[in-house]
Amino acid sequence: MSTAVDAGDLVIGTTPLGEPDARLAAAVGRAGGLGVLDLGTAGREALQAWEDIREWAAGGRYGVRVAAGCRLTPADLLDVRSTGTPTGGSHGGAPGPHTVVLGADSPWPVEAVADRCRVLVEVTDLDGALDAIGAGAHGLIARGSESGGRIGPLGTFVLLQRLLADPRVSLPVWACGGIGPRTAAASVLGGAAGVVLDTQLALLAESGLLEDRAAAIRSMDGSETTVLDGHRILRRRGRAPHIGPDLMVGQDGFLAARFAERWRDVGRTVRGIADAVREAAHEAVRTGSAVVSALRPGAP
Repeated sequence: MSTAVDAGDLVIGTTPLGEPDARLAAAVGRAGGLGVLDLGTAGREALQAWEDIREWAAGGRYGVRVAAGCRLTPADLLDVRSTGTPTGGSHGGAPGPHTVVLGADSPWPVEAVADRCRVLVEVTDLDGALDAIGAGAHGLIARGSESGGRIGPLGTFVLLQRLLADPRVSLPVWACGGIGPRTAAASVLGGAAGVVLDTQLALLAESGLLEDRAAAIRSMDGSETTVLDGHRILRRRGRAPHIGPDLMVGQDGFLAARFAERWRDVGRTVRGIADAVREAAHEAVRTGSAVVSALRPGAP
């Protein structure tokens, strides 16, 4: 079992919109982050992407995300670790995911996978965090209301602060939702183990997102989303039938175009976010910031 926080966990990149995009996830890993393959809802496509990322992942280190509608089961994870591929083949590559990220609405119980790999659980409130801790999770992802998909009432920063302030929360916490270079720095200086990017990666060079979906995100300004049954989705007026179901895109979807304009590809993006965090930390130390003082061992 890996430790809860490893080198390379400062920036976690999850493939956006529930798409199992192995090329994008592998690029995050090559850039020094942790690439997480969202297994989505298409079983065969997810299996193929899973095999691909095993071949492409840097150092065999990658993750998978399981949210509502995932057709794969914990038994598929066991197959990967024992036979080498999700379909029982004999391809080379990593024996299985380093990390499993469970969405707040994931059909997989923590207990089913926690003894095989590191499990990070997305939470939207303190109660969900305490449930995940009790079930044996190794870390938490504070998924704020700016995010797409299942959300709660709290924004990322407020949720992060509440989790970190509660003495019952002893696990590392990553921030997810509305993350850019400055918000990443603020999250980590405030006590987060790192940050999670997802929709921000949608328009980068390595993304395999279909053009109609990319076009919908490219034109966003952040006001186009709505909340339906506890899920934040992209509201698309006059949607053509071929576009498919509602896209789980958050208010932070507008960041995708900004990231693409500023950094263009995954490598520059991951390094840019990591550099922003490190530069902010160095500046805080230089100026004697109270934030850094609060994070020192023994500080209240």
